[in-house]
Amino acid sequence: MPTFEHTVEIAAPIDHVFEFGTDPENWRRTMPALTDIEIVEETDDGLRMEATYKLLGKSMDGEMEMTIVEPNEHVTTTFESPGMTGEVHYHHSSTDDGTMVVQRVDYEFGDSLLERVIEPVAKRFNKRQFENSLKTSKELVEAETTIAA
Repeated sequence: MPTFEHTVEIAAPIDHVFEFGTDPENWRRTMPALTDIEIVEETDDGLRMEATYKLLGKSMDGEMEMTIVEPNEHVTTTFESPGMTGEVHYHHSSTDDGTMVVQRVDYEFGDSLLERVIEPVAKRFNKRQFENSLKTSKELVEAETTIAA
């Protein structure tokens, strides 16, 4: 099961960073492989969504569920598709200069021959997608914070 973790410090207040990260419209802005996302249901502590993720030229439709575990501190997103399942945890904490975000991703691929063959390349692709998503979030939040100031 591929697992990886990325950390970034964002020069913005924790409530702004958390709000940005829990808005699915921003996920499309920060992760090009997420080609479509539709909110199916709003729950007391999050959202259920249908999404399309493009991995190595192959589109995968799946379900996602975002749960706010602790406001301004911890949010999880689970995803299930025929070819890949897993979850992403985002932990937020205040720093002297803004907000520290730690992203931990755990997922696994399906059992088909094709999925097993592409797993090593897909693992590197996903790691890069999630890392770049966090970096892009930092750039966008900091730009928006500067504009608002």
